[in-house]
Amino acid sequence: MNKTIEDILSRRSVRSYQDKAIPDEDLQLIIKAGLYAPSAKNKQDWHFSVITNKEVIDQMSDMAIEGMKKIGLEREGDGHIFYHAPVVIVISSRIAFSAINIGCAVENLALAAKALGYGSCIVGQTRYMYHKANEIDVNKLIKIPNGYGHEVSICMGYPKGELPEAKLRKENLVDYVL
Repeated sequence: MNKTIEDILSRRSVRSYQDKAIPDEDLQLIIKAGLYAPSAKNKQDWHFSVITNKEVIDQMSDMAIEGMKKIGLEREGDGHIFYHAPVVIVISSRIAFSAINIGCAVENLALAAKALGYGSCIVGQTRYMYHKANEIDVNKLIKIPNGYGHEVSICMGYPKGELPEAKLRKENLVDYVL
């Protein structure tokens, strides 16, 4: 089977990481793959905040959990929204069609991490940081530029343990018009 297709079919959300940094050379390659995602009119109007500082990652997790509690949501598991991963990338943007553009970029990041042997998990819960803390303070903490808004995050690192098995795919999701 083609390696790219194999990586797509075998990528899983990883929710347990080793306490081990991703080498900078690999991290730069993963980021480059994200930057090469397609975007509407090739605007590339996104920003990646790459966070490897454990204290900042823990602070972001705590703020998101507190923000979730503030609006009545609970977090399962040990509570850490990044599963103690050593790298978190927050993607922000400022244009229309950002959901499509950001979806392409975050999937490129996830697939590049998989191709290099790392696990990843796309995390939307970072938006709850803004329920706990002032937007300007959060954006300053994670270096989101003025005029950009938080979209999504992805955490990554060396998986701890076995990857989860694939869930069964739903049936009747495809129709062909011939």
